[in-house]
Amino acid sequence: MIGYADDNAGTILRRGPLLDRDATLQLANSLFPKDKLEPVGDGDLSYTCPPDDELHIGSFPGVSIVAAKEFAIDRPSELAVPFVSRGELGTVYLHAMHSVVDWFACAKWTNGKLVRSHWCPN
Repeated sequence: MIGYADDNAGTILRRGPLLDRDATLQLANSLFPKDKLEPVGDGDLSYTCPPDDELHIGSFPGVSIVAAKEFAIDRPSELAVPFVSRGELGTVYLHAMHSVVDWFACAKWTNGKLVRSHWCPN
C-alpha cells in the first residue's frame, strides 16, 4: 500500500475527509496510464492486498491511499519512479508485507527524496 499526503497523513485522516471520486479516478489513471481501469464499486481501504487485476484507491483532500500488487516489494527504495514522483511536493509512504514468508518493508519519501527505507525479513 502506498499513501500520498500533503501533510501528516494521520492528522488528515482523523478529520474524516470525504472521498473525492473525480480525484480518485484521475490519480488511478495517472499512476497506471497503460491499464484500462474500470470502477468496480465502493469498499474500504483496510483491504490492502487486492487481487492482481484490481486496484484499491481513495483520494481525499490532502491524502490519497492506493493498494496494488506493484507495491509488494521487499526493497522499498526500489519503488518505481512514477509512484514516487507523484509525491514530489509532499510525503509518500510505502507499507508492504508478506505474512506467508514473514517479511515487512516500509519507506518514506519527502518532496521526492528518500528519507527512510527498511526491510525486515524473518
